[in-house]
Amino acid sequence: MKAFEKLAKFYNKGWGELSSLYMKLVDYTIEKYNLSTDKALDVACGTGMLAADLSNKGFKVTGVDLSEDMIHEATRNNPELKFHVGDMRNFNINDKFNLITCAFDSINYLTDSSMMKEAIQNIYKHLSDGGIFIVDINTPALYEDKHHGTLHREFENIKFDQILEYDKMQRIGVTTFDFGEGQKEVHTQKAYTVEEMEGFLGEVGFNILEKFKDFKLSLVDERAYKVIFIARK
Repeated sequence: MKAFEKLAKFYNKGWGELSSLYMKLVDYTIEKYNLSTDKALDVACGTGMLAADLSNKGFKVTGVDLSEDMIHEATRNNPELKFHVGDMRNFNINDKFNLITCAFDSINYLTDSSMMKEAIQNIYKHLSDGGIFIVDINTPALYEDKHHGTLHREFENIKFDQILEYDKMQRIGVTTFDFGEGQKEVHTQKAYTVEEMEGFLGEVGFNILEKFKDFKLSLVDERAYKVIFIARK
């Protein structure tokens, strides 16, 4: 099965609350950096949860995601918004945005440096001058400490196992969603360090304004599991 082929149908049930956390960060950015609520692009938009919240904030929102199944759900959930199937490395939307988000460790799905550089460059291209990019990564510390074992989960009477594995040498995390009867979704991510992400952003011309380790806006430390970057073009 493709990634998110089955998970898309009940993704909101398991991870829906994360969107509200991200909006606290967006609100902070709007206020501190006097960001206009004009046009926003949500890269790796999934089922459109964050896109809907951005729209409610007043942004004219577009979403893009590699998964056709996720875009189907996003369009069904939010028929008034624009969604496109596309790879974050090379999607081409004939528009520029003053806010671009790439949330929920989606960028960790880019599993080597060349893929990451392509995506950051493409996102930069779609930003208006002075526009802001908000992105978060999962770090090696998270995968080392947390990405192992099996979780037994159930949503909407669907039971499945979430199997977590991590190759520390390659810094590759694999999550297998096993729905039984041979139905498995395999999700592969790469752990990136703070320094690597700073390099990717700086190389294309981003100015990193701030970085945090959580949605409480705590300062980053050496064992931070997640790092959120606010960067300006």
